[in-house]
Amino acid sequence: MSSSSLPIPESVDAVVCGGGPAGSTFATLLAKKGYRVAVFERERFPRFHIGESLLPWNVPLLRRVGVFDQLQDRMQLKLGARFYHQGTDRARIVRFVDGIDAEHPSAFQVKRAEFDKILLDNARECGAQVFEEASVEEVLYSAEGKRARGVRVRLAGESEAREISAKVVVDATGRDAMLSRKTGTRMRDPLLNRSAAFAHFDTFHRADGPTGGDIIVVTTADGWWWMIPFADGSVSVGVVMPSRKFKEREGSLEALFNSALAATPEVAGPLAGSRRTTDVKAIADYSYKMSSFAGDGYCLIGDAACFLDPVFSTGVLMAMTSAELAVETVDGALRAKGRVDARDFRHFEKTYKRGVARFTRFVHGFYEPALLETFYTDAPNRWIERAVTTVLCGGVFAPTMKARFFTGTFHACVALTRGMQAVRGRGAFARASGSAAPGMDA
Repeated sequence: MSSSSLPIPESVDAVVCGGGPAGSTFATLLAKKGYRVAVFERERFPRFHIGESLLPWNVPLLRRVGVFDQLQDRMQLKLGARFYHQGTDRARIVRFVDGIDAEHPSAFQVKRAEFDKILLDNARECGAQVFEEASVEEVLYSAEGKRARGVRVRLAGESEAREISAKVVVDATGRDAMLSRKTGTRMRDPLLNRSAAFAHFDTFHRADGPTGGDIIVVTTADGWWWMIPFADGSVSVGVVMPSRKFKEREGSLEALFNSALAATPEVAGPLAGSRRTTDVKAIADYSYKMSSFAGDGYCLIGDAACFLDPVFSTGVLMAMTSAELAVETVDGALRAKGRVDARDFRHFEKTYKRGVARFTRFVHGFYEPALLETFYTDAPNRWIERAVTTVLCGGVFAPTMKARFFTGTFHACVALTRGMQAVRGRGAFARASGSAAPGMDA
């Protein structure tokens, strides 16, 4: 049944604003528990979206949501990642199976237009009412203005908005972050003031065999490139650089992209003979988080709660994990007392923020010469390398003691490298990510 033919409910248990991976996951898992769930998505799927490389810790979640078999049949298998440092022979080949937890050996590369539609259609099949081309205009609050009690939504072709009451309102509106923009709780990360330009190409020279599905990351003087291969032979190519380069450019976005590509043979080489099949697009003001993820009767999940530089492909995992954690909270609170209060989300917020912080520490370090040199250097202990691989697999929300210990050991190695660089210079990483000061090229 299409969304246009569905009757609009006057009251539901949960309203989900946004039908991306976070919103569709929340809707699916809560509907499976027998709750009345309505999803309002502003666009009509399929639609283009960035964030196309998944992590191994996505896979158990995809099974719980119920879409794994569809993805296995249609998406590119991803067994690892290959990192290269521009202009050097430095490389780090990551095999997911080498993580401390060997039960997460692979993931998928996905075209988000297809992937997101699979997730949203699955939410419908699991009992959620899904309305596309439906814009949530306002979150409604109780008389005292503290508790969310529903939304005002306008469907395509309708002149007047409708009010729908709900026991909980879930903001899954992505980077639009509907609730946080209105409450002013968004905080940009000053250490990650980066933007990205990206496009799709029809083909590229990929590695033979199973590793041909690996994501390729090339670290450069002021950022990094990604190359994400898809099952149909095409590839997503993007560059992340300081936002000021976008703002100060003299020509078009396409010209900036092409200039950066020509200056990076590690990316331009594999693309030789290929044809760009999409316009060059951009995302600005890259990383942020909200001071609070929840309140009385509402919560924020996915990119509405926080967005992190995607150098380690964390976006979809963070979105779906936040949704699952939020469902556990909402289910428990509604069963216990029929409402959801801000304090009920404490465990959700603590668990989610702690996992995001583990990712963030690595992402911050990735723009610093000490961590880059340590990352590209063979580990003195095999368990350190396995712990780092576990993080790159997405194992940050419930890491084992062994993983936490050896991840901490890696960061101690970074501190040691930082001290050594202060004495002997940064060598090949003198201008890593544009962080070098004058005179630091030695």
